[in-house]
Amino acid sequence: MPHLWSFDLDGVLAEPPLGWNPAINRDVSLAPDLSTRLPISTPPRGTVRIMDRLLESTWYRFRYVLRPPRAGALGAVQAASRTGRVIVLTGRHERGRAQTNAWLERHGFADAIDELVMNASPLSSPRYKEAYLRGRDASLHIDDDAATCALLARAGIETALATWPRNTGLDFPEHVTRCADLQEVGALIERIERKASDD
Repeated sequence: MPHLWSFDLDGVLAEPPLGWNPAINRDVSLAPDLSTRLPISTPPRGTVRIMDRLLESTWYRFRYVLRPPRAGALGAVQAASRTGRVIVLTGRHERGRAQTNAWLERHGFADAIDELVMNASPLSSPRYKEAYLRGRDASLHIDDDAATCALLARAGIETALATWPRNTGLDFPEHVTRCADLQEVGALIERIERKASDD
């Protein structure tokens, strides 16, 4: 069976503003919620169209445009794409899809990515990622958010924690591998692939 590799975007593929990552959730106590299923109902499209257009032309256009990719991120995604499907699973709202796709294209990721999955639900980012990955048999999810990594690991999903100062010094459950940088993530992907090939 081909591998499914799942990458978070901000803090993993994209550098946060000024290299500072304050949005990391440090709550590593979240337990899986098997009752949550996607799709989650969202407001009818007509009720948010004006807000969508306003945000698309202002906030989403300027929020992400200047963020460079993290060192080694493109190499890790390319290594993953050689052995399976690659998705980018981000907590960014669906409203920012056009700008996010443009960023991925501009920095060379688009050819190696099979799908961009964005959160159009009312769920928090950790809960959305848990619900999306449940039952999809992902080989690895890479994230910088401590809460997300701990939650997915408790749900039996192998995770790689992209290290930042705000997610260090925490106790994680099994199935979380700390990676100092994206080169280590690439090496972890290659180890998982070799092990699967040997089995």
